[in-house]
Amino acid sequence: MAAPKLTEEEVHAACVEIASQGERPRSTILLEKLGRGSYSTITKYLNSWNETNEAQALKVDALPMVVKLPDELSKDGEDLLKRMWNIAKGIADAELDIQREALKQAEQANQLKVEEAFKFSDAQAMKIDRLEDIISDLKAQLAEEQSDHGDAILKLNEAEKVNVGLSKDNDQLQHEIGELKKQLVALEDANKAAAQEKKELQQEYDTAFTQKDTEIRALDIRVNTLQTSLDSAIKTHDQMKADLKSTNFELSRRTVEIETLSVRHEAALAELKTAKADLTAANQTASEAEKLVANLQGQLEVYTSLEKKGKPE
Repeated sequence: MAAPKLTEEEVHAACVEIASQGERPRSTILLEKLGRGSYSTITKYLNSWNETNEAQALKVDALPMVVKLPDELSKDGEDLLKRMWNIAKGIADAELDIQREALKQAEQANQLKVEEAFKFSDAQAMKIDRLEDIISDLKAQLAEEQSDHGDAILKLNEAEKVNVGLSKDNDQLQHEIGELKKQLVALEDANKAAAQEKKELQQEYDTAFTQKDTEIRALDIRVNTLQTSLDSAIKTHDQMKADLKSTNFELSRRTVEIETLSVRHEAALAELKTAKADLTAANQTASEAEKLVANLQGQLEVYTSLEKKGKPE
């Protein structure tokens, strides 16, 4: 059965517990304490906890971190104790040699100086006592150093555990670095291709720029020509506007005249219509008169014929 997924709340709770013990929470300690999860997930939740008010209240940044002690620490401590013991022993041996030599010379030189020699011996004995006290203090210091050395060994063991976690982190980082190097090589290749493409585009741009510059110069010449034509056209337009204004004035005058002529034309049409009606009536009267004249002529011819027939031959 798969282990349950690590949650942010679990990581935050573990951070509080570790910080309460006086140690700064770290990914390796959290992974060892929780027993599951990945470094990336634990580190993400650890960073989110460091930004909380609870972490600020515990002053997590001021908490000590367990560091790997140098391998030379225990050796240096032992060497220091040995040097202290050799110095003390050398001092004691030197004092004893001086004392023996002084006693021997005193005995050989003058028996009368025995008491002085005894006094000197007492002084030397006091010095020896002091040296023994020094040696005793050194032994106490040595015992304290040994105790500290034991504590250092315990811390070193803890550091070794941390080092195991760091080694795992290092392996992971080495793998990630390898992937990043591959990505870097790919990016460098892409950068070279981009540089080549940029160079080609720059060449195309230079060619296009030269062509466009030539076209722009030609356009400038054309624009100047068109501007000259436009200026001429504007002058012509202004003249045409003046002519149009004069023409409009003349047209207005002619329009008034046309309107007057229209009124006269309408009156003439009315008179013409009346005249046509009178002409029609006159034509009708003339037609009737012609008919009457024709009738009268017929009658006259009949009368004439009758009159001729009535006369004797």
